[in-house]
Amino acid sequence: MSLSRFLSAAAVAAGLLSLSACTTLELDLPPEPLAGYDLVDPSKVDETKYREDYKACVAIANQNLSDVTRFAGRVAGAAADRASLGILGQRQAKDADRGTVLKRCLTGRGYNVIR
Repeated sequence: MSLSRFLSAAAVAAGLLSLSACTTLELDLPPEPLAGYDLVDPSKVDETKYREDYKACVAIANQNLSDVTRFAGRVAGAAADRASLGILGQRQAKDADRGTVLKRCLTGRGYNVIR
C-alpha cells in the first residue's frame, strides 16, 4: 500500500469517526422544567401556562437543521470544531445555544427569566 493511499484511508476513517462523534454530542433539552432549577420566579407565573409555554419553547430549541445541511456542516467543520473547542467544548456550546433559544423564547412570551 502506498503512503498516499494509506493517508487517504486514514483521513476517511478520521472523518467518519468525527461524524459519529457529532451525532452523540447533541443533547436535547428536557421537555419538562427541572425540579429545583427554575428559569423564572414560580411565584409570579401561572404554573399550568408556564409548563405549556416551556414545552413549546423546548420544542423550538431542540429543532435541528435538515440532515443535508447538518451533514455538510459537519464534514466541512469537524476538524476545525475539534481543534478549537474540543469534544466537550463543542457539546457545551451546542447546549448553550439551545439554552439561549429556550430563554429567549420564554422572554418573548412575557416571562422574566432569572437565570
